[in-house]
Amino acid sequence: MKAVSVSEALSHLNELIDADQLLNDICVLGEVSRASRAASGHTYFTIKDSESSLDGAIFRGGVGASHIEAGVEIIAFGRISVYARTGRLQLIAHVVQPSGIGMLQAQFEEMKVRLESEGLFDSSRKRPIPEYPGVVGVVTSENAAAWEDIKRTIRNRYPQVELVLSHTLVQGDQATPEIVNAIKVLNDLEGIDVIIVARGGGSPEDLSVFNDENVARAIFASSAPVITGIGHENDWSIADLVADSRASTPTAAAVMSVPDYKELIERITNSKSQLVNLMHDAVADKHRTIEVAVLKVGTVLPNFDFLKIKIDDFVANIIRNTESQLEFSKNRLNGIKEKLNVMSPESVMARGYAVIQRYESSEVVKSVSGLTPDDKITITLSDGKIGARVLKKSKSGYQPNLL
Repeated sequence: MKAVSVSEALSHLNELIDADQLLNDICVLGEVSRASRAASGHTYFTIKDSESSLDGAIFRGGVGASHIEAGVEIIAFGRISVYARTGRLQLIAHVVQPSGIGMLQAQFEEMKVRLESEGLFDSSRKRPIPEYPGVVGVVTSENAAAWEDIKRTIRNRYPQVELVLSHTLVQGDQATPEIVNAIKVLNDLEGIDVIIVARGGGSPEDLSVFNDENVARAIFASSAPVITGIGHENDWSIADLVADSRASTPTAAAVMSVPDYKELIERITNSKSQLVNLMHDAVADKHRTIEVAVLKVGTVLPNFDFLKIKIDDFVANIIRNTESQLEFSKNRLNGIKEKLNVMSPESVMARGYAVIQRYESSEVVKSVSGLTPDDKITITLSDGKIGARVLKKSKSGYQPNLL
């Protein structure tokens, strides 16, 4: 057999203890025989019964350390471990309660501490309730007065909302799995905006189902925000601590889940009136601003009558200059027209000149060299045309003999 060190032996023993479910979540009843509090805030103690004793510790932040006093019988919730330095068994407690308060209350406090340490009560994860929900899911019994109260309250406050009941028992041995399933059913539906988990008042035993860990975890896992309305004003449950919002009664939960349409109408009406008043005030302010601006402008502008006379004189000068320019341009154009008329073919022919063209092509004959005897020609005069044939031709200055 291989030898192991003391620390190895104790480490192995701790591994065995850690694997034991009972020793990792144990509730021990005993009388405190010794108690001491360290400056660190931890409390060390020994509890015993008629046959055995067990050392224990509850670290700073644990619940119920103030109950640990010599001679007091306590119930300690925690786990068993081996203190490696001394090799002694010890109880590491999370919650300590006097045994007189009862086992159920002690278990409640232990679970409360454990769930809180896991963040189920953390306010930072709590979601706001939708301001204008379209669908409200309700987890309660269809035969309960709570369901009737919720229906009546919501119909009176916000009749356009849709209510979906997920029926469940709300007390008894079968209530826990039914409540868990009812919450799941609503989360599986599309469009659920908020869920109410409700039950009317009753004894602590009747309401104990809402202290069940499975119910708490179902509320924590809900995709829609959850409002609890369980019991009366002074009834607090684990479900209330986990829920996104807690109401004192089912009716109060219904009020919390939807707005009051009458209040909405009043708010809209008031907002409309305020908006109209603001608009009127704004228009009035602008009007006053414009009036002040007009008065200021009137004090700095020049004499408009004098300016009008100056402008009229300026315009008259422009008109006179323009008319003079137009007359000059008109006379110039007339002169150009007369010159063009003098140079036009009609004017030239009127003075005894003629235009000679080939008969066949109408091509203008510009030189006698372009004609030969017997060519047909057209002679255009100022008052008509003459058809002719070339008999002879001669150069300039020579009078041809036509015979």
